[in-house]
Amino acid sequence: MSSFSIDPKFQKLGFAVHAGTLDFDVAVRPSPPGLVHAIEDGAEMRLQELLGEAASSDPVIAGVRAAFKACGKDPSRYRPSSEALTRRVISGKPLYQVNNVVDSGNLVSLMTGVPIGIYDSAKIEGAMQLTVGKKGDTYEGIGRGEINLEGLPVLTDAKGPFGTPFSDSARTAVGDDTQHIIVVLFGLNVDIAHVEAAAEIMDTLITRFCAPD
Repeated sequence: MSSFSIDPKFQKLGFAVHAGTLDFDVAVRPSPPGLVHAIEDGAEMRLQELLGEAASSDPVIAGVRAAFKACGKDPSRYRPSSEALTRRVISGKPLYQVNNVVDSGNLVSLMTGVPIGIYDSAKIEGAMQLTVGKKGDTYEGIGRGEINLEGLPVLTDAKGPFGTPFSDSARTAVGDDTQHIIVVLFGLNVDIAHVEAAAEIMDTLITRFCAPD
């Protein structure tokens, strides 16, 4: 796996960063029935936990929103991906079904409130760093067009930015031919034990539903 570092500038922003990274060999395919059922169950559990409250009332999501604000981004205009997933479920819509790998990440993010990025490791060049987007930083988001990355926590490699806890880039997206992935858990202003718990769920789902034959 590529080396991973966290920019020291986060130390001046007033919140802790506990970023977790995992790597797996995978076979990308449509989500099997067991994963689809798990997603349905996870959505129902989330609804019961929130009891009609807004997604932002979840303490983990609230922590990530505060981190976005400290970095310089309005979290009500650029919502953490975990909040966007939770809001979708609260509004009565099902989660998007993409493939077994992406769907597993979305389920963990929904259940835990931790934003999760999943990247095709063959499309990452050189060392990875978690930093804060600078003026002029952009990339083509997955299904979103060009995203203004200034003031967002961003992942970079030798080619530039490729991921955020808001929306990931098309450049490093998981596709049907992806064979190896890097998972990043964005524990921004989130307790390390909670990030570790999310990582364990991620490991279980990928091992069960996404392992190569």
